[in-house]
Formats: sequence, C-alpha cells, structure tokens
Amino acid sequence: MVRLVAAALVMFGMSGCTSDPPPVAAASAERVRPVVASTSSASGPREIVVSGPVTVEEQLDVVALRAGVIVAMQVDVNSEVEKGQAMARLDARQLEADRATSEHKAESVDADLKNWESELQVKEADLRRAEAMHKEGISTQEAYDHSLYEVTASKYEVERQRGDELSAKDSVRSIDLELEKTRIVAPFRGVVSQRYVRQGQYVTVGEKLFRVIGRSSLEVRFTLPATEAQLLRRGDVVTVSATTDFKESTAATVTHLSPVVDPGSGTIEVVAVVKDRLRGLIPGTMASIRIAGTR
Repeated sequence: MVRLVAAALVMFGMSGCTSDPPPVAAASAERVRPVVASTSSASGPREIVVSGPVTVEEQLDVVALRAGVIVAMQVDVNSEVEKGQAMARLDARQLEADRATSEHKAESVDADLKNWESELQVKEADLRRAEAMHKEGISTQEAYDHSLYEVTASKYEVERQRGDELSAKDSVRSIDLELEKTRIVAPFRGVVSQRYVRQGQYVTVGEKLFRVIGRSSLEVRFTLPATEAQLLRRGDVVTVSATTDFKESTAATVTHLSPVVDPGSGTIEVVAVVKDRLRGLIPGTMASIRIAGTR
C-alpha cells in the first residue's frame, strides 16, 4: 500500500514539471505592441469652404433731396439707366413761379445799376467842369464841393446796386438748385433694382426712392479665422459658386485682407472680385467660397 502511494506521488511530480507555461504572458506582450497612425489624409490638399454675401461697389439708394409730390416716374424695376438720366420728377410749379419772380427782380436791379452807372458818368463830367471853373476862378468853392458830393453819392449808390444785383442773381441760382432737386437722376450707369415709391406719393427729405446697382464687378466678402490667415494673400484666386455643391463656379481674385483681427470673433475680413457673373450670383445673395490651402 505504501509503495502504491509513493508511486502516485512520483508520477504527479513528473506531470507538473512537463506542463506548458500559462498563456497570460503572451497576452501581455500583445498589448504593448506599438500602433502606427495613418497619414494618407494629411498628404492630400487641404481646402476650406466658407460663405459670404455678394456685393457690388456701385450700389446706392437714391433718396429725395427735397420734399414734394412725385408727378412723374420715368423708370421702374429692371430699367437700365445712364448717369444723369431722369428717373422721377417732383412737383416744381411753386419753385418755377418763385424763379420767375426772382429773375424779374434781378433784371430790374440790373437796369437800375446801369442807370446809376450812367448817372455817375454824368456827375463825374460835371465835377471835372466844376474843378476847371474853380481853378479859373469862375465858380465858387461851394459849387465845386457840391459837384464832388454828387459824385461820391453816386458812387455809393452804384456799389449798393451792384450788391443788390449779386443778391438777386444768387437768389435765382438758389432756386435753380432747388429745381435740380426736383429731378431725380441716376448717380451712375446701372440698373434699377428696387423702387420704393409710386407716382402721386408725397416724399420727405432723405426718403428712399430707388436702388441703383452699377455695372461694376461683383465682389464676395467673407471672414477667415485668424489662424487660417496665412492661406491667402492679395492676388490669390479662390473659387466662388452660387451653390454649396460648386456645380457652376468661377474664379475670384483677392483684393483686400483686413490688416487687423476682429477681437470679438477672432477673424479677418477678406474681399475678392468675381471674374465672371454666374446664374444666381447676384448682389444680396450668399455665395460659397472654396479656398485651397497651398501654404
């Protein structure tokens, strides 16, 4: 019995010495193996897509410079206009009557001036005769002094009439300026994009009448984070589209980069001039701008 127990102990010890090591060590070695990150996406060109409004340099709201009733409308929305072309007209009948009165007064003052200038010439001739007669002892000192006084008074009257003439002419010019304000004209060559008033309406000074958009190039204005400012320089070209998918696009040249960063948003403003006009790319709309990060 004792021999059987001893044999069993010997066999158990032999089997423990020949068993495989536990798999825990292998698993630990697998966990510390280093992992290499992929850089394929970083090797491609980086692009930024932003949006911004489409504007045009020549864009202006034409306002009334004088209060009055609109009696004529020569243009409407989509009308093409030339610089100085009449677009509307205010009632100017009272001004025209005032001008006629001022013009008649100016003519009357001018006639009075010519009369006094002629009178002065006569008085100066009388003074010369009185002076000659006084030297010859024919006339008295009082007669000479009287002639001198007449010349002096006539000169003052001529100067007064000349002042009245200038005032009368200035009054006519002032009314002419007011008459010009009754003619609403185009500030530059372009197209009427909006009409704010109608014929027969009473307008006040400063009230909007029309919006005129010029024929100058379109611009896009957008902002970039200050950290991306190095992506663009003046003269660089960006891609502009009226849609976000860029199915139809055109080039735009950067003409302005703000030299300072807006402290509120941390961005800089960029302006680019659009090369070609696209369908849907009109002032007031939002455009998509694609910037290729080449720097």
